[in-house]
Amino acid sequence: MKKLLLVLIGLIPFVLGFAMNSWLMNNPNSILPFRLLGILFLVFWVWVGFITCKYAKTPYHSAVILHLPAFLVLLLIMYQDIVLEEYWSNLLGLATQFYYLPLINISSFISSFIITGGLYVQMSTAMIVAFLLMYGSYYVGCYFKKVVSRK
Repeated sequence: MKKLLLVLIGLIPFVLGFAMNSWLMNNPNSILPFRLLGILFLVFWVWVGFITCKYAKTPYHSAVILHLPAFLVLLLIMYQDIVLEEYWSNLLGLATQFYYLPLINISSFISSFIITGGLYVQMSTAMIVAFLLMYGSYYVGCYFKKVVSRK
């Protein structure tokens, strides 16, 4: 049951991405603080790691189970971006783009200015960075849990 809960928690970025897109479509003249939302999402993901790292045998297993949706979305994005060189115009294509929407501002900044030195970067590269940010922040939460439980 806890493993299913981990997979369902791994779907939270879909909800956030669709909510952000809906806000932007309904309020075209407003500007969302994307960088702040990305930071808040990473803090939330640290908290998720803190709470759920014991839901599987090891923190590694819980991280793998929780990030299964993120990894599958990443594979679909890379297939669309690199192989097809276009995104699907159906719900699946939109969903893959919305999944990493909360982190796209931060991951694009990191991938364009730190990795490529300010040059153009493919979306799949930004999504890989977003995946790594999610995975790393989850492990930070697991580390905090380990530190707190020692006391």
